[in-house]
Amino acid sequence: VRDLSPYTEYEFYVLATNDLGRGTPSVPVMVTTGETEPGSAPRNLHARTLSSSTVLVQWDPPKEPNGQVMGYNVYYTTQPSIPTLSWSAQTVDNNQLTTISNLSPQTIYTIRVQAFTSRGQGPFSSPVQVKTQQGVPSQPRHLRASAVSSTAIQLNWTRPVDPAEMVVGYELYWNDTFTQQQEHRSVPDSQSYLLEGLYPDTVYYLWLAA
Repeated sequence: VRDLSPYTEYEFYVLATNDLGRGTPSVPVMVTTGETEPGSAPRNLHARTLSSSTVLVQWDPPKEPNGQVMGYNVYYTTQPSIPTLSWSAQTVDNNQLTTISNLSPQTIYTIRVQAFTSRGQGPFSSPVQVKTQQGVPSQPRHLRASAVSSTAIQLNWTRPVDPAEMVVGYELYWNDTFTQQQEHRSVPDSQSYLLEGLYPDTVYYLWLAA
């Protein structure tokens, strides 16, 4: 018997015929055809961001698994124009949910999923895109301080190196060797600040965070 569907249970029975008609059917037997690779892609793929470096990916099984789905290959990239098999990938056991970690902040990723059976891989799903959240900024660079008077210090610095890090302001901390008390002030987004109202002839320690 040919042209049957893969991994499908069929019932067969035989009966004899002659010129007078058909006889009594035999006892039926049940047979399941063998597996092959999935005939369709995973469905309803969607992704959502969990943090600046992690996304959650979910999907439904393929409509035509053609066998026992053993797992899924999850492919992801920031360059969707290159062949899918060249993307980064991770394998998921027979589950329709996974997380992808160690991603770059504020970056668009394209994701596709592929099911596989013991006989091979099926087609890729349609791609979906997700953008990771903004990460915590790295340190400001090249912080410099110079006394401009007996009670004021001029601060200058360079923004964090990654242009994707959206800086909205800075936090300035300082203490002195006289009172040994730590002070704090929020500074608008700029690359310089004049710190005034200080003690004369005093050593100050300063920290700046984006």
